Amino acid sequence: MDIWLAVVLVVFGLLFLVLEVFVFPGFGVSGIVGLVCLGLGVYLTFQTNDLMGWTVLMGSLSGASILLYVSVKYDLLSRVSLKKNIDYQVKVNHLEELKPEDKGITISRLAPMGKAEINGFVVEVNSMDGFIDQEQAIYITHIKNNTIFVSPIKQQ
Repeated sequence: MDIWLAVVLVVFGLLFLVLEVFVFPGFGVSGIVGLVCLGLGVYLTFQTNDLMGWTVLMGSLSGASILLYVSVKYDLLSRVSLKKNIDYQVKVNHLEELKPEDKGITISRLAPMGKAEINGFVVEVNSMDGFIDQEQAIYITHIKNNTIFVSPIKQQ
């Protein structure tokens, strides 16, 4: 009975390792369970008979090697891998569309940095004149090192 329990543990160990490689990404619970089942199965076999223990150990190593060879030979891992290349970029910087003297309105309080909407773009800006309250009219004084500097539009 012990030898059959050991063989079942080795088979389940290999099955869990297959699941870990092809179904569940990363080294997780099924990989750990597979390794524990394999180790326990080989240990129980060695407790029963040394010759049978070496046979099961070599068989489980052969099975794992064949699994690895088949997965590489038939490129089975590519079925679960990402095949699409992402070749576009998210445009987070609208500096090409903005220029000095463009007007906008502050979205948040500039103390001295904050958010503003200029030409329909929400951008982070720096105040040249200290603090500027929310919803105040501003204009771009200059752009330097990807930083937009603004000043409030003086009300007459």
